[in-house]
Amino acid sequence: MTTTQTFDTLASTYDVDFTDTLIGRYLRRRVHSRIDQYFKPGDSVLELGCGTGEDALYLAERGVRVTATDASEAMLALVRDKTRAHPRVRVVRFDLHNLTPPPTPLPVNGEGEKSKNTFDGAFANFGPLNVLDDWRPLAAWLAERIKPGGVIAFGVMSPYCLWEVGWHSLHGDFKTATRRLRKRASFQPGDSTPLAIHYPTIRRLTRDFAPHFKRTYIAGLGLFLPPSDVYGVIEKRPRLLRMLTWLEERFAHLGFLAPFADHYWIEFERMV
Repeated sequence: MTTTQTFDTLASTYDVDFTDTLIGRYLRRRVHSRIDQYFKPGDSVLELGCGTGEDALYLAERGVRVTATDASEAMLALVRDKTRAHPRVRVVRFDLHNLTPPPTPLPVNGEGEKSKNTFDGAFANFGPLNVLDDWRPLAAWLAERIKPGGVIAFGVMSPYCLWEVGWHSLHGDFKTATRRLRKRASFQPGDSTPLAIHYPTIRRLTRDFAPHFKRTYIAGLGLFLPPSDVYGVIEKRPRLLRMLTWLEERFAHLGFLAPFADHYWIEFERMV
């Protein structure tokens, strides 16, 4: 089963199931508050695993040039539709398992960029890097394409999600409750063939990127808020949702708690 086929299956319902939910919108705002600090109008940014294009659209509306990539043709079709009116977005099919041919930045005024490190930064939101089991090739590949001092940032599914362990244990589903603890799980939407998903620790990802990048920030995404399969249960209870969001606001930024969230948000700076 390829990454393309798996996420093609999810494309038609992804925005309903995640993007347009109350919790999904809140978490995405958290991410946007981070990338706003680094990606400015006129910058050229590479997005890995762009999904349906929400983040590419957000950045393009703020003057950032985005090369939005994904392995799924169905996802990319949605991105093209969303960003049709935004010339700052280039949509490219690109699979993280095969780093060739490399995507290139959107030209400025019709002129291609000439420098070796052509992107000002890169990011991947809500789990694209979890399809890999070794992040060193990606780190080396990005090191050749990100300018010195440029920032790369990733939302990564964490290895110790407390919500997942607690929720599924209470419901007697111990296989799901412990899947992240085993560091590898199978993802099988619908009747598709399973796709391997991996859950790197913060230490592992930091080590794999360390030859080229220095880690600068870590925080949890979904420490008190649940994974997406529980969104419906929580969103039906507004008072509970407000309480959990309040806790998220106050504690999720503490780096030592990040491994226990649904995702951790990790940022690196390209070393000279």
